[in-house]
Amino acid sequence: MTQFPAAALYRLDDFGTLIVTGPEARSYLQGQLSFDLDRLTAGQIELATCNSPQGRVQAVIWIIERSDALVLLVPAAMLDRTLARLKKYVLRAKVKVESGTERFAVFGAMGRLSSEAASRAHTQIEQRSYVQWPGEPPRILCIAEAGLEARTDADFVTEWHRADIAAGLPQVYPQTHEAFVAQMLNVDVLGGIGFEKGCYTGQEIIARTHFRGAVKRRMFRFRAEGAPPAPGTRIVANDQHAGDVVDAVATSSGCELLAVIQLAQAESALEIDSTGVRLERLAVPYSVE
Repeated sequence: MTQFPAAALYRLDDFGTLIVTGPEARSYLQGQLSFDLDRLTAGQIELATCNSPQGRVQAVIWIIERSDALVLLVPAAMLDRTLARLKKYVLRAKVKVESGTERFAVFGAMGRLSSEAASRAHTQIEQRSYVQWPGEPPRILCIAEAGLEARTDADFVTEWHRADIAAGLPQVYPQTHEAFVAQMLNVDVLGGIGFEKGCYTGQEIIARTHFRGAVKRRMFRFRAEGAPPAPGTRIVANDQHAGDVVDAVATSSGCELLAVIQLAQAESALEIDSTGVRLERLAVPYSVE
């Protein structure tokens, strides 16, 4: 595989990175994140959540194993909060958690790493990480040196966001911090929860929800007219609270959004609260129970 030229890359400043190093980095994150880090390999990125003791999602994280560190990819808006949360329980562990802002920036390009590259495939070339990002059209995410010159294009960033929503990729923002349990965001369906791993913060609630079959809300994708609603905006059915917006993006005909909806209301006529704007359900590329 050849290295991609800087001219092919666009800045994705909505993403930020955390760097986790030290001899106990992996075991420390094993006790903090929902994904089973015993399954993490350098060849594939993995999805995880960082949770409160009550099992509420504080951050949705992509984990990348590099030769020099474990890198965590989070929304830039959640970077400082997630950093503070992960540093909170370090205590005497031989691990260092720090912001990657001065060292790394995040970029994107359209295309494939190779004709054989599967979704989530990761390759490190020198100090740059290249990821076959999930969803369609095929996209490459690159974590590279912070000073790398690349194109800035708001339309590219919007298209990237739209593809993430079409792929049903969950996210948590300041407005929805601790609003959801991981299964509500379909993180289990996307392989981001290790139900057989040892204890981690929030594990008791997440495991109980799974083993008792108590998932009563799930994330679905919708189309609507008008501007994209903010994360946390209420969704109603017959004026009753039926769910909450997870993420949304503008389209040429209105907006598309992901929302966590009560399963009992999933087939109801859903509206964005206080607007009367109806939601039209769209597919995601995986099965939602």
